[in-house]
Amino acid sequence: MDFSFTEEQEMIRRMVRDFGQKELAPGYAARVKAGSVPPEMIKKIADLGLMGLNIPEQYEGQMKDAVTTGVILEELARHADDAAYLVFNNYAQANFVVLGNDDLKREWLPAMARGRKIVLMAATEAEAGSDLANLKTIARKDGDYYILNGEKNRVTFLQQGHAATVLARTDPSSRRLTPFLVPLDLPGVTRAPIADLGTESTGGGIMSLEDVRLPGKYRLGDEEGKGFYAAMRTFDCVRAFGALESLAKADVTLQETLDYARQRVQFNRPIARFQGVSFRLAEAATRIELGRWLCYRVLWLKDKGLPHSKEAAMVKWWCPKTAFDIIHECLLIHGHYGYSKDLPIEQRLRDAILPEIGDGTAEIMKSIIVREILGREYLDF
Repeated sequence: MDFSFTEEQEMIRRMVRDFGQKELAPGYAARVKAGSVPPEMIKKIADLGLMGLNIPEQYEGQMKDAVTTGVILEELARHADDAAYLVFNNYAQANFVVLGNDDLKREWLPAMARGRKIVLMAATEAEAGSDLANLKTIARKDGDYYILNGEKNRVTFLQQGHAATVLARTDPSSRRLTPFLVPLDLPGVTRAPIADLGTESTGGGIMSLEDVRLPGKYRLGDEEGKGFYAAMRTFDCVRAFGALESLAKADVTLQETLDYARQRVQFNRPIARFQGVSFRLAEAATRIELGRWLCYRVLWLKDKGLPHSKEAAMVKWWCPKTAFDIIHECLLIHGHYGYSKDLPIEQRLRDAILPEIGDGTAEIMKSIIVREILGREYLDF
């Protein structure tokens, strides 16, 4: 059992950390205010090879194993949530685009790796969030085309995206889903922004599909009805990525708070000398370390080709909530300075909420764990 990272992984960590400090963190507040990530910033991220971590080399990607990808996302999230989400999103969507035909892959994968095209995940609907199998979006076959109708909500980067992986039902009487790559400039596709509490620069929104005529070549997969299972396989791995990103925000906030507690003097001593403060910091450090290593165990299992649904569900429900609680504690230790916009803590606190919602709620994650440790017959749905 080896808990160390390889020399290459540590080199990549240092490279991403340096990039984050110099390029990402300084402009994060401005990007949040603008509600988007400038194309030149996306290009810089892509030039480092970070947009092609799950894209084969023949399509200009730079494939990395899950643990190395986790290292990259962890470092990005320490400096800017939007950059981490961009890379996270591209990794996840590549899992779907590689299911397309050769022409589709040649058209989209290199453009994704170069940061020229952003592909989004469009799965969640107003009445189908946790219950993904209950999606209402329909893709009706019409000769060599599909006619798509439906609505997807909270689509990340919708305002900047070029296409979306849309999960739809080709047979209204079946629960089986099919993924389609839908270019967002097609007639019948409309976008409406959502004003979110945090992660504002990811430009989330509602995507509507009204009689969208989609050529059959944009269906992903060799047959209809396999999209749901492809999505589930993707979610196991990316749940650990999201958990790591959450803990990274908590860790950088903790490090800032340690420095503050050493310097802030009350009653003629640094507040770090008071157990009411120092014990809270000790507990925060413990929880971050616990969650972080379970996240990397999930990614290690993924790289070994071993089952990891249970462990992925564990980190997905526990780490985002833990990260929020730690950031909140650190904000309180800073007092009004932490509450103000003069420090980045309040932004991180708001950013930390979305991972508790996206890619599966805590209740769904606990249901997955119940299924794995007790058996499916003990689920109440």
